[in-house]
Amino acid sequence: MFWCPDRNVPLLGPRCSGGAGPPLKLTEPGDARPAFQHDLEVIGRAYGNEFGSKEGLARFLGRGVVLLNKVPFMDEMKEIVSRGAVVGRVYYEPLEGRWRLRLSRPGILRIMDRGLFSTYTVNGGLYVLKRRRRIRASGFREGEQVVLLDDGGEPIGIAYYRGGELVVHNVYYTMYPEGFSEDRDSSWGETVEENEGYLDELEERAIRFLSGMYKKHGGPVIVSFSSGKDSLVALHLALRAGLEPRILFNNTGIELPETVEMVYRIADMWGLEVIESSAGEAFWYAAERLGPPGKDYRWCCKITKLAPLARTVNRLFPDGALNIVGQRAFESLDRARSGRVWRNKWLPQLLNVSPIQYWGQLAVWLYIFRYRLPYNPLYEKGFDRLGCFMCPAATVAEMDTVRETHPELWRRWENVLYRWAKRIGYSDSAARVWVERGVWRWLTPAQQKQRLARRLGLRLTSWVEKYTRMASPSLKDIDEDNGVEAVFDEEFSIESLDDQYTVAGAFERRGKGEYVLGDKVRVVSNGTRIRIEGLRGRAGREVLYDFVKLMYRWEHCAGCRLCEESCPTGAIRVLEESDGGFRPVVDPGKCIHCKLCLDNCPVADVFVEKVPIAVAEGEVTAWRRPWKRGRSSVVRRYRLLKLRGRSIEGEEDEEGIYMGA
Repeated sequence: MFWCPDRNVPLLGPRCSGGAGPPLKLTEPGDARPAFQHDLEVIGRAYGNEFGSKEGLARFLGRGVVLLNKVPFMDEMKEIVSRGAVVGRVYYEPLEGRWRLRLSRPGILRIMDRGLFSTYTVNGGLYVLKRRRRIRASGFREGEQVVLLDDGGEPIGIAYYRGGELVVHNVYYTMYPEGFSEDRDSSWGETVEENEGYLDELEERAIRFLSGMYKKHGGPVIVSFSSGKDSLVALHLALRAGLEPRILFNNTGIELPETVEMVYRIADMWGLEVIESSAGEAFWYAAERLGPPGKDYRWCCKITKLAPLARTVNRLFPDGALNIVGQRAFESLDRARSGRVWRNKWLPQLLNVSPIQYWGQLAVWLYIFRYRLPYNPLYEKGFDRLGCFMCPAATVAEMDTVRETHPELWRRWENVLYRWAKRIGYSDSAARVWVERGVWRWLTPAQQKQRLARRLGLRLTSWVEKYTRMASPSLKDIDEDNGVEAVFDEEFSIESLDDQYTVAGAFERRGKGEYVLGDKVRVVSNGTRIRIEGLRGRAGREVLYDFVKLMYRWEHCAGCRLCEESCPTGAIRVLEESDGGFRPVVDPGKCIHCKLCLDNCPVADVFVEKVPIAVAEGEVTAWRRPWKRGRSSVVRRYRLLKLRGRSIEGEEDEEGIYMGA
């Protein structure tokens, strides 16, 4: 990305009407976006929090357009770009529950004459700062941001005053000016004008790519549409390419109302059919049984996304479809690796293509502004990303935005969190911190979680104690004195095994809770124990864990029916009980023991692997044990059995053909 010095606007390439534009010095990956009015208000709030006044704010931000570039931080942090320079970073301090501002050299230069911040002269300047990161000092407020100056009064760094010392945070080895453009008015309309050539090229390549993919593959065309900016542009490009797609909307049941409304508004505007894949209330039902999802405990994606999508795709597109997706490489390393053409391992009948894979956020927004596309109003209310409103991958800043804009929805989620905080042993005061400051977003004692808890003064419940309280019944121990035996602290229904035992292998039932495999292997259960006889060591444990998973799946079934969609023979059915619960039941005559229904189940594959088995093994990462059935093995079995030998064209050659030649 670059900056036009003549018109004071950002550029997608190095040239503008004023000649060559200097490159922007952004933190990688440098996926900057426009700052909306709400963003500017947040910056103003952070500025006031930092300096106790908004004096000089207009000079700090400049008169032209402003960009924001997200950077790594313990919560939310964005670089502020104006007049071609990064003037500071606005960030959310989760401990204080407020926005703050960290100055950069160009920002300091713009407001240095206002007397807003404290300064400290470092004798020896940069030579000293290269060797010292702590300077004894006095006369500053605890936590105050202090600008470090050299002997000539030039800003050379930023420090924070803590415990009688200035702790150096940034050192300015390069003397960046306060901007690469005059402080003149500019607009997003002017920005579009200066970037029209670059936008033409991007659009032409995207349309040619989509047309080529359709010509090669044909078949029904769908656009996965979330009402977010990226899928909006992907949909518009599909229409510009002359395609006639249907909209596929994955309603997770935890979308914000504006998102759902926008999907149907766009469909009505362009006369398109909407196929809604809905999870209904599945998330809320599962959350009461499995606990809050986490960054390291993502049962939610299977229940709210994969299961309803599998139902829809298997019903409407069993022979495949071309699925146009608004995916971009800048979003994550996984998405960067996937390329523009790929197949989802769980929905291989869909050929996914992304016409905007190599676009940055600025290009996406300029395309929207250029064609005056109606975009989701949530972007102008402070939302950086759309989707599940309580996603554990969200920051505390994002969650606080939901709390402010949709208090009733957030209150419903907080009620779930407070019930779980009580269940896993937190006091009322500790629960408040655990809930409101987002400590719930991790299941394991992850390093980031522990660091946040220390700063918040929260004493974490030990992971074993927490996990034991989450599981019901709790898997207390694995005993290997008499075969391999799992011991539980409460009684469970033996019917849970009688209804599903063939999933674990070609077992025959000999009686209630008794199953045999050949002449050597015998499985018995009395309702508090499950014992494997005839197998020991790792092999015995893995068979035992399969039966443990069958029990928990039956006891805690969330009703997502992903098992039904995974089964190649239709052997499994999920029955709804009169009390509103769900029970998986397997027909022994149809079951071929492929275990796909078990390996795809969010209860078995996520909850049991990460909670009961972790307790039994005494190791929080027991789910990574190298002898466990691997994910690649599951995918191979899925393709082989679910697709019944139908050929799927390889992904390897697709990207090379349609890279935009």
